Amino acid sequence: MVLIRTFLSLATLSGIALAAGKHDYKLTPDPEGQYPRLGACPDKHACIFPPTESQFLAGGYFDLRVELHAYDKNTAHPVPAPYKSFKTLVRKDNGPWEDASRYFHKPTPALENWNFNWTQSLEAKYAKQLELDVKPVTVAVTSRAWRKLHFDKPGTYYVKVEYGPKKSYTARYKVVKPKAPRKKAKNVILFISDGTNTGAITAARALARQHTSGKYHDLLSFEHFDELGHVITNSVDSLLTDSANSAAAYASGHKSSPAALNVYADSSADPLDDPKVETITELIRRRQPGKAIGIVSTAYIQDATPAAFYSHTRQRGVSSEITRQFLHGVPGWTAPVVPDVFLGGGAEYFSGAKALNGTDFYKQITKAGYKSVFNKKDLKKYKDDEKLFGVFRQGNLDVWFERNLYVNNTVGNKANPDNNGTKDALGSDQPGLQDMTIKALEVLKKRGGKKGFFLMSEAASVDKQFHTFDYSRALADLIELDVTVKKTVEWLKANGEYEDTLILVTADHSHSFDVYGSVDSQYMLNAKNENDRISSIGVYENAGFPGYVDEDGDGFPDNWRPNVGLTFGTNNGPAHYEAWQVSTSGPRYPSTTNDHGVVVPNPKDMSGNFEHGLLINNNLPHGQTQGVHSMSDVFLYANGPGSELFKKTQENWELFFKMASALGLDDSHRH
Repeated sequence: MVLIRTFLSLATLSGIALAAGKHDYKLTPDPEGQYPRLGACPDKHACIFPPTESQFLAGGYFDLRVELHAYDKNTAHPVPAPYKSFKTLVRKDNGPWEDASRYFHKPTPALENWNFNWTQSLEAKYAKQLELDVKPVTVAVTSRAWRKLHFDKPGTYYVKVEYGPKKSYTARYKVVKPKAPRKKAKNVILFISDGTNTGAITAARALARQHTSGKYHDLLSFEHFDELGHVITNSVDSLLTDSANSAAAYASGHKSSPAALNVYADSSADPLDDPKVETITELIRRRQPGKAIGIVSTAYIQDATPAAFYSHTRQRGVSSEITRQFLHGVPGWTAPVVPDVFLGGGAEYFSGAKALNGTDFYKQITKAGYKSVFNKKDLKKYKDDEKLFGVFRQGNLDVWFERNLYVNNTVGNKANPDNNGTKDALGSDQPGLQDMTIKALEVLKKRGGKKGFFLMSEAASVDKQFHTFDYSRALADLIELDVTVKKTVEWLKANGEYEDTLILVTADHSHSFDVYGSVDSQYMLNAKNENDRISSIGVYENAGFPGYVDEDGDGFPDNWRPNVGLTFGTNNGPAHYEAWQVSTSGPRYPSTTNDHGVVVPNPKDMSGNFEHGLLINNNLPHGQTQGVHSMSDVFLYANGPGSELFKKTQENWELFFKMASALGLDDSHRH
């Protein structure tokens, strides 16, 4: 078979399979519906994970799980007995079918059994609220899981489960040799601006750059990059994604389900037994062990995006276990990533009551050879070449506003990383994204040397502030990313690494944010009724220009509360009031839950002018207390060696293969 050196569409794969000869595989579109029995499981009874159409690098590790589901949709009937046996077969191309255990040279795993409840309809999901006597369907599961498998050579592979006379289901996999770059990269820097869409990029430009006759004096730093592409972000089983499985798609090359980190979500209750897939950082440790790895985030470091580059779990919320995996990995899997640089928040999971089993991970981190820093001053002072660990407060780091403009809002937070609960972590003592990224580069260059480095740096709170419609804070953190990218390019050039470094700037998913005009802020505040408030908004020729200026040239507006500002919003959210005011007393909380459990506008919301702004009605389902993500494609700016691979439109999982190709990690002969 001819070696395939590019990414293949599903249509192309279908044509190859049909031309090759007879097979029992059929490419079936995802079914309609909101409440599937289990994601990426189209057969009525059989599930195979990884699901059909998954792609792998030759030699890349994965787990294989097969499930058989017995159930009766009539919940008045007894639960059927679980399946007692089934066969799992594997073949390459049109070769002979072989028993999976024989094919992978593994012992046959023991059968596992459990039950789960399938919420099969909205009537079942909201039975209590709607006062309906509708129960979920109980599903009896029989399963086997083969661990740490791999395919040696490129080609098309099939996995089939036979579970009765003429009853079977087949999944198809593609093992690829990705398209090679014109020049390989020694280093890769992946910037992720969490939850950022192109509307946010446009708004940040309007805040941070001046213009004359409507023509911008300059663009954002990354808008000067060599290539621009778009990324499709949906989940394996849903139009929408969250930060866990979207970042994990970048990290592993596999789409999964919301809340899943580098695993495919099976039906078991255990969040740690789902079938795993290998990440780019694990692959670096196996195939290029001298290359340094850095993970930087303004979130708590166990949060979805940073965790996607060192952990495996079905539930992103198991933060104490994710902390353990940072040092110790997953038993029976590859060696733990143990990043050379690890910077962010989340101190509470490293010691004290929230640490796994009360473990003092600070001591283990020192034993593992890290030097630890806990504030901005000590981070800047660090000049050594040992592994660097830094956590700077409990929870997420404070946003740019609270670190730079309204530091007093952080007084009394009791979030000091010593976890004693008595000291504050003042915003002024916390480093920003630029501080952490540049320090990470300094350490990674020393530790990676000629073999280079991989760095993931996340502007996490763009997403977190968009969720609560705190648009100015979200855009300030996005502008902080812009400044960080500019300083990164300057550092790379000054240190002789620019020509060898692939830089990517993207988002993991979107919000439905956009600007649709301007607002006269003072007129809005003084308005006496709804008609007056609406009149404060300018559109088309009356939109004019906002009054943001940057006279000191630091990349940020000097005045975040001009008389004329931007009118921005999203297409979804709980009920709240909007007056486009900057909350000076702390991050915004536009909605609250009343005594009856109903989400209502927050009367203390300064940005909504304390219930004297425009009323925005709820358009989300029960239980949603903040805005949700959108399915829009996200931008991808690429610069440096290999950047040509990232132009045009691509799926999120493709970034893994392209980064691996740019770094030369796709060579299956290297371990």
